[in-house]
Amino acid sequence: MKKNILLSLMFFSSIYTIGQNYFMATPQGYASAATGGGNGIPVVVSTYTAFRNALSSTSSANAVIIVSGTIDCIYTSVTLTNKTILGLPGAKLRNIQITPGNSSTSAANSGILNIKPGSNNVIIRNLIFEGPGAYDVDGRDNLTNEGTNVWVDHCEFQDGMDGNFDNKGQADNVTISWCKFTYLKPAIAGGSGGSNDHRFTNLVGSSSSDAPADGNYSITFQNCYWATGCKERMPRARNAQLHLLSCYYNTGISNSKAIGLGGGVNNTTCYVQNTNFSNISNIYTSYIGTDGGTVAINFNNCLNGASNIGSVAAPTYTTTPIPVNDVVNYVTDSTCGAGATLNITTSGAIAPNVCAFLGAETNSIKKFNIYPTLATDYLNFENPFQNNVSLNIYALDGKKMETIQVYSNEVSKLIPIHEYSQGIYFCTINFDNEYETIKFIKN
Repeated sequence: MKKNILLSLMFFSSIYTIGQNYFMATPQGYASAATGGGNGIPVVVSTYTAFRNALSSTSSANAVIIVSGTIDCIYTSVTLTNKTILGLPGAKLRNIQITPGNSSTSAANSGILNIKPGSNNVIIRNLIFEGPGAYDVDGRDNLTNEGTNVWVDHCEFQDGMDGNFDNKGQADNVTISWCKFTYLKPAIAGGSGGSNDHRFTNLVGSSSSDAPADGNYSITFQNCYWATGCKERMPRARNAQLHLLSCYYNTGISNSKAIGLGGGVNNTTCYVQNTNFSNISNIYTSYIGTDGGTVAINFNNCLNGASNIGSVAAPTYTTTPIPVNDVVNYVTDSTCGAGATLNITTSGAIAPNVCAFLGAETNSIKKFNIYPTLATDYLNFENPFQNNVSLNIYALDGKKMETIQVYSNEVSKLIPIHEYSQGIYFCTINFDNEYETIKFIKN
């Protein structure tokens, strides 16, 4: 997170690209401005009443809420501003009131959390959301977002009644990273909506006219995993500006539909990058017939992708994509992949799990060199291939120190670090949609 909770990093002697991407000290993508609860003093909650009260509290401008254990929730709709919600290992928010054959099966008993319109600057990390199972009665989702500048990271969404995680209304500038979506319970048939199998996971916009203030839902899906049981809406969007980056699809469901797009009144674009459509029946489904408008979707460096429609420019913000051939291994890793796989303490310290790949270099040959490893006043950066590159330097606590541009005509560059405090730093080198991270020590 940006300038907020202590970020305790468990590093090996060298940490490269995927490690930096996995723990993500700050959000990338459209929600890069999100800082959440900042330096708010963490409060630990383990009951629904305490959780609801912490969400609704206005006693502090910034708040950090830490969820412990399993909390059985009823649907909670709340305005959140400058809030961070973290889950301790195994923490779960659960609504399982509705089961097949239960007379209480109704939309009124569904849903877990709704972030209301007017919400802004929200971070949610390392939580499991468990619903009752899919049932088509126009019910509620495990998580519904209608706020702006929202980062949802390392969460797992299971068995949402109407959906797992939807964005609608005024939702905008959202990043959904390292999240896993599943349906582990059988769908409940016979709902009034007409679908006997409503395992529809991620809706963006509730109708062809639903749109945020600027007309398009700007949402990044990064390193996400649509897994067992997901049937449709991965995502399904209209009036949207989407970026799907290093995601993985393997649902095991026949006639499943991954990306579904309609134009809506403001049209839709979708840029799909370094994504592996491993086991999905339909990569792209058009809904222009029902939503109207126009759609443009481009697949860049994807495995088993579809044909491009129109032209979509790549987003201009900085991201750290996983090489497409490595996506399946990293995103599905049970210890360090998508889902609630971070280590978080009651003090709010966040660390990755001990992952074999965190100490491994993702590229067999390093393209660049920074030396000396133990430096006092200057680092020397070598650019032997004369690429245009961007260097981002981070402190051990995740604070970004500076960004340095190196141009193709610069074979080497001196980087002054004499004003840095003593300690360990990491330099992430971004070049041609690839990246590499090198550690150095300020003496």
